[in-house]
Amino acid sequence: MSNDKQVRLHLDDMAYGGAAVGRHEGKAIFVPGGIAGEEVLAEIVAERPRYARARLLEVIAPSPDRVAPPCESYERCGGCQWQHIAYEAQLRFKREIVRGQLERIGKIGAPPVLPTIGMENPWAYRNNMQFAVDDEGHLCLMAAGTERPVAIGSCRLLCPELTEVFDELELDYPGLERVSLRAGRRTGEQMLVLETAEGEAPELEVDRPLSCILLLPDGTGVSLIGSTHLHEEVGGKRLRVSAGSFFQVNTEQAQQLLRLVLEYAAVQPSDTVLDAYGGVGTFGLHLAEHAAQAIIVEANASAAADARENASQAGNVRVIEGEVEDVLPTLPEAIDVAVIDPPRAGVAPRALQALTAKHPRRIVYVSCDPGTLARDVRTLLDRGYRLETVQPVDMFPQTHHIETVSLLVSDQ
Repeated sequence: MSNDKQVRLHLDDMAYGGAAVGRHEGKAIFVPGGIAGEEVLAEIVAERPRYARARLLEVIAPSPDRVAPPCESYERCGGCQWQHIAYEAQLRFKREIVRGQLERIGKIGAPPVLPTIGMENPWAYRNNMQFAVDDEGHLCLMAAGTERPVAIGSCRLLCPELTEVFDELELDYPGLERVSLRAGRRTGEQMLVLETAEGEAPELEVDRPLSCILLLPDGTGVSLIGSTHLHEEVGGKRLRVSAGSFFQVNTEQAQQLLRLVLEYAAVQPSDTVLDAYGGVGTFGLHLAEHAAQAIIVEANASAAADARENASQAGNVRVIEGEVEDVLPTLPEAIDVAVIDPPRAGVAPRALQALTAKHPRRIVYVSCDPGTLARDVRTLLDRGYRLETVQPVDMFPQTHHIETVSLLVSDQ
């Protein structure tokens, strides 16, 4: 198969990563921009021993799920991968991808994956977005699969509060490398976060009420205007979120995550609850209201400081800064219920070992990567847990990214 070969394909499936998949001469061919069920003409652009990647040339027989992407930058920008797919089909494909990853990687027969919880309006949801800055001062996202910046005139995923800031920004500072826009959807607070080549502070002129932060290379936020943090409300709690702290980018769907975590945790009044990779404390603080105590473990210094502030009025919450695999073995308490919300890489093997050594009766696993979820669930099944349910939640409409909340229950 030569690198310039054109092939006609029937696309059979959607792969994690966003591409559609067909087969040719025994190889899987990944075609970004395709949709399962379509007949397409594609050109091989990269080949490996067992698979190849191809560029979509022509849709010969389109899927009924194909729609016109509304964004003028969609063909150039890599921020979205699925604007060409009708939203109901996006939800269906995400469920199928999760099921497929659990079957292939986790070796789980008939995994209990529920239909994906979507959004009534799957646009204008992002409360946080990072942009690169090109040589002309334009805000950019990266072209798909590259590090090449693409200047965009607007972004349909930005929430209205940030669209206002985006439209008014004028950038003229040679050392500026990245710009992040953040907002509290339910508080109205807005933040502009700047990252420069040498950590030097640019001059600013601001004519709207927002905080401007210089984020240093070590993750420390320095206030240029206003506060180094903003606030958001989830589940009726007001949470402090600093410039260097992670927080879910979709406030509406974060509420769904919280609802599921509370339901699946089924905390009892005598329980000790662990919130591992706890961030600013979103889950741990709510769980603590139903438990004897909650322990929040978070490695990021900024987020741990936010969690301490957010827990300052809760007498039964302890926040520990450190890696989960280092902290868990030192805890004297038995853990009755654990909530884990790791980054995309999943739970480190030592952390899983430490967690299962504590033998919580219920583990609620919040995942942003179905591949590492499947890997970690397999480990938990091998250590005496049963997978009860997996609920996909569409935190990232128009993209291939998939969030899930899973419940595992001890069999012992």
